Amino acid sequence: MRFDIEELFKDEQSSGWNLQNSEIRSVCDLSRLCFILALATLYVTAQGVAVVEQGKRRWVDTHWFRGNSYFRIGLDWIRTALLDGWQLIMHVFFLSNKDPHPAMASRRQHEKRSSRLKFQVFTTYFEPD
Repeated sequence: MRFDIEELFKDEQSSGWNLQNSEIRSVCDLSRLCFILALATLYVTAQGVAVVEQGKRRWVDTHWFRGNSYFRIGLDWIRTALLDGWQLIMHVFFLSNKDPHPAMASRRQHEKRSSRLKFQVFTTYFEPD
């Protein structure tokens, strides 16, 4: 879980939008910028997922195992697409909430993590008396 959160911080800061460099002081303006970046993050992440699903991850991520987040893969793809004319997605959609290619800090951490994390969601409806 910690690795996922740190990956998000990296995407939002030094490796992505560099929001801290905006120097915006107005709460209203910062709120608008955050909304725009949230939409952009959704699109960039969807682009990264599409690249991985098409088997083209290695075109922009040369790590031995998924070293970059879907966000970073999508951002690198979009930058190259704008320069070299690569295809961009036209619609944003996610087919599942499961990550088919999870990122990992190390193989040992990945094996430990995948063997112990199990989640179940139960929904209960209560009817008023």
